[in-house]
Amino acid sequence: MKRRNPILFFCVALLLIVPLLPTGRASAGPQGKLVYSVAVDLVRGSFQPLGPVCVQTSVFKQTEEVVWRVRVLDIASGEDPGEGGKNLVALAERGIKVTATLENGVSFPMRYGSHPGRPGPGVAAAWFWTVAWRIPADYPTGTLRWWVVVQDKTGAFVRFDPIGGGTNLPGAQIVVAKGP
Repeated sequence: MKRRNPILFFCVALLLIVPLLPTGRASAGPQGKLVYSVAVDLVRGSFQPLGPVCVQTSVFKQTEEVVWRVRVLDIASGEDPGEGGKNLVALAERGIKVTATLENGVSFPMRYGSHPGRPGPGVAAAWFWTVAWRIPADYPTGTLRWWVVVQDKTGAFVRFDPIGGGTNLPGAQIVVAKGP
């Protein structure tokens, strides 16, 4: 019975101490609170397209444009902080920055704007963050991992990885195919 007491004491102590240890996880905000929800898709751009423009895809040929479209929503309200272009001051006050990054280290700062850029009469415009990258003609074929980071001046941030991103699972990567 005496041998059990130290083991029992050790187990109880371990159960009490482990929850107090730091986890080393990245913070989603100043107090670890999730501030933004992020949704991202890829579409073919309008520069020398080899298929329909503004159509979701992950396969692009050399010389085509990859366009990231990102919606950023405030978790508390469920709304776009820029209110569909009606409150650009709120975006500036928050200091929101959105960046798309390729696994090779190349990154692209995104801009918040209306799409289409100049909608005609009766055409509804959608507002989101975008950036286009024209794949060089001599860019190697294969797959590229990518991700998007949203951050603001308070230190709140969210990293969006497509399904399978950051793992060894096959995920939604950019597939660069041989161009024309």
